[in-house]
Amino acid sequence: MVRHRDRKWEMPGGRLLKGENHEQAAVREFFEETGMSLDIIGHIRILKPGGKVFVGIVRGELKAGPTEYNIVEVKEFTDLPDELSFPLVEYRAMLAQARRIFETFKRGKNIDGPASPLT
Repeated sequence: MVRHRDRKWEMPGGRLLKGENHEQAAVREFFEETGMSLDIIGHIRILKPGGKVFVGIVRGELKAGPTEYNIVEVKEFTDLPDELSFPLVEYRAMLAQARRIFETFKRGKNIDGPASPLT
């Protein structure tokens, strides 16, 4: 998760740049906000029109840190922190879906090998 300077803890994310598809934007935003690479393994359906949430596997370790000036901290949690930018129910639903996607991915692929996006 990332701690935004004007908000609290949240998942990395952002907007599409001209010419990007949603998957490219997700990978770029994740790198900008965390300094780490991401292999997308699935996506979560949400009700927000035009919005997309992706599930991925982080590749490598934190090296450079965030390049996005609004992000003041990057941290991995085992449980959700108390200070969240958005309602807890939203995070719980997304994490439950993400866990199912990850478990399905582990059963069908070699988790140590390269991920094939959205397969």
